Amino acid sequence: MNPGSFLLSAINSACAPKSDKLIRINLYNKSLVMIEKGQLKKLDKIAAAGNPKYSPTPTGNFKVLTKSKRIISSLSGLVMPLSLRIKGPYFLHGIPTTKDGRIYSSEYSSGCIRLGPGLDQEIYDWADIGTRVEIYNSSLVKAPNKDAVYYLRPDGTKEPIASPEEFLSRGFKWKDVKAIHSAELDAFPLAESTAVEI
Repeated sequence: MNPGSFLLSAINSACAPKSDKLIRINLYNKSLVMIEKGQLKKLDKIAAAGNPKYSPTPTGNFKVLTKSKRIISSLSGLVMPLSLRIKGPYFLHGIPTTKDGRIYSSEYSSGCIRLGPGLDQEIYDWADIGTRVEIYNSSLVKAPNKDAVYYLRPDGTKEPIASPEEFLSRGFKWKDVKAIHSAELDAFPLAESTAVEI
C-alpha cells in the first residue's frame, strides 16, 4: 500500500460512522460470529490463524480500517484476496495464493485470520469501514452480567459448568473467563454429554 492510499484509508476510517456490525473471533475454537444491531447474523469457523508461538494473531479490539479485493502480504509475500485490514500488517482475508495463482495451504497464517471460500466473500461484502472486530482466545466464557460459565469445546459446543466447586476442581482459573456477547454465547449449541475434553 503506498503512503497516499494509506493516509486516505486512515482518514476514511477515522471519519467512518460508528458501525452497528461486529465480528468476533475466538482463536481457541476457531469460531467466528457476525453480529448486527445486537442480533446474531452468522456463526462459522475460520480457516486458520497465526502460529501461537512464532507468528501469533493479535488479540484485542480492532476495527476494519481498509478493504481491498487483492493485496500482497508484507509478512509472507502471498496474495491475500478479499482483505479487511484491522491492524498494521494484519488482515481478515480469503485463502492466499502465490503470485502465479497457486493456492497456498498451511495450518497457520503469518498472523492474519484466513477465511474459507464463501465466508470470505460474505464478510467482505457485509463489513464496512469501521466495523468492529474483536479477537480473543478463551475456552471459558460467560454472558455479560450473568454468573453461568461455560467451557467451549474444540468441536464448537458449549458445556455448562455446574458450580464454582466444579470449576475449581477442573483446574480452571477465574481470570481466564471471558465475557462475550449474549448472541455469540447463544449461538454455540450445548454439548451432548458432560465429558471433558481438555
